[in-house]
Amino acid sequence: MEIDPTRLGTLELDGAWIPYVDLYDAEFLPTRIKVGADDYAFRQSIIIKGHGAVLPQAISALRAEGKRPVIVERSDRYYVFVTPP
Repeated sequence: MEIDPTRLGTLELDGAWIPYVDLYDAEFLPTRIKVGADDYAFRQSIIIKGHGAVLPQAISALRAEGKRPVIVERSDRYYVFVTPP
């Protein structure tokens, strides 16, 4: 699925800003997305309610691995997609 980069917003997590896109009404969520020239693969999903206890640490760990995350919201979950390092 290709996502127009102009649809990206940001999600603030413990002082860090993460690229974010709302696909709440999408019919399905693919395992791979493309934003501009960058390809992303699905990594994990986290329920939105209570995400503050898990998501900031997960994003920090991904960035420490050299990956660039993007968050996709759909229904009651955040889906984390990452680029290869």
